[in-house]
Amino acid sequence: MRGPYLSLKVWGVYVVLLLAAVPWYWPADDETRWGGLPAWVVVAIAGSVAVSAYTAWLLRRPWPSEEE
Repeated sequence: MRGPYLSLKVWGVYVVLLLAAVPWYWPADDETRWGGLPAWVVVAIAGSVAVSAYTAWLLRRPWPSEEE
């Protein structure tokens, strides 16, 4: 059973958001601070919020069994 949640577009957006949210690309010696927090922490939190918001947006759409 293939539904709208198994499409490549949905998973592609998740991959991009997760790659942006995990600060593996951040230099280890970076001392940049935003609002008193290291910049990589702010980026990780913003990425987490973006992934959560995207998931909530997806779940607002009806499930395939509800469309019938």
